[in-house]
Amino acid sequence: MDKDTRFQRLESSLKAARYGSSAKEVLETCALVAQYAQEHTPDQVKAFQEKVEINPQVWLRLLALHRDERLRKCLEHLPASYTTLYAIHRMSDEEIDAAVQQGVIHLKASSHAILSWSKQNRQRSGNGVPPWRCLLVFDREIEKKEFSIMRFRLNEIAREYGASLMSEWDYIKNDSASDESKQQVISELEKKILEISRPFYDRMSDEEKQQAGVIQLENLLHLDITTFGWVTRPDSKTKIGKGRPYTPPYVYKLALQFQVTDSRSQRFNCKRRLRDLAEKQPDLKELIEDVLATYMTA
Repeated sequence: MDKDTRFQRLESSLKAARYGSSAKEVLETCALVAQYAQEHTPDQVKAFQEKVEINPQVWLRLLALHRDERLRKCLEHLPASYTTLYAIHRMSDEEIDAAVQQGVIHLKASSHAILSWSKQNRQRSGNGVPPWRCLLVFDREIEKKEFSIMRFRLNEIAREYGASLMSEWDYIKNDSASDESKQQVISELEKKILEISRPFYDRMSDEEKQQAGVIQLENLLHLDITTFGWVTRPDSKTKIGKGRPYTPPYVYKLALQFQVTDSRSQRFNCKRRLRDLAEKQPDLKELIEDVLATYMTA
């Protein structure tokens, strides 16, 4: 397969958010991401990310998976989910060995199960990492451009481990920055929901729009989750009630509810509903794992 064909395959995979039907195929996709990043400029990579509509954070995770040689050593145990593979990537060598031996890492393992096991294991062993700050000291003068490159690289490494890089001033303003970051996530989710819900809104009759209280597309954001699930049902013949199938907008709507509430119980329920849905609708499982890992980790 020539290079152009491989990159066309990569483009198709990323656009569909289908990285492979096995762990081996997922890692092959990660290898293509690494190859593309190596052979193109940062601007070209950014343009490609926008073209295939992949979150830059997901792109970095795929790069991290490619660099983790440990994953290839236990390939026969790994699931075909990049979010679960990334959870495994964040484990230590000892944790991976123990998780494989205990059957925690297996072909159907979820990222939630891996993260929960890791957290409990670290608490039992007393190896949990406490909040940590570091001070970067320069032994010489450094140019602004050189500093920007260094900061970009450090931030890229930090993100691989679920950390972030911030200045002293940013640290002092952490609370307000956190609020701003949360609002950005909410705005991103709202935009995503409206974008993928438009076809469902457009198929509604004027009478249905009036009954549901969605005179404008933006009104979908304020619907209760039950009505929203009905509006975005797979086909117009589906009735309101338990057991009906759901679509991707419903998944993002629950993520939005998770973000806008400060209630721990409501947040727990949002996560629980998505995990239950992943079991009932395998076609949404990969999307749900991605949404849980990207928007619902708090």
